[in-house]
Amino acid sequence: MNKPANLLVEDTKEELVKVINESGLPPFLVEPILKDIYNQVTVLKQKELEESKKSYEESLKKEKEVQHE
Repeated sequence: MNKPANLLVEDTKEELVKVINESGLPPFLVEPILKDIYNQVTVLKQKELEESKKSYEESLKKEKEVQHE
């Protein structure tokens, strides 16, 4: 069984906090790093959303084509 998503989220948060705390970097240096990571994740999320939408629309189109045969 795969670990539930909510547990994966909590584990990820804990690991990120651990890495940040162990880095020894002051908050004014951690902040731009986190902003950069956030921006990268936002771009990836948008790409994933667009790919999901495209895939869904293509499957609907194929489904209609099969129904009309």
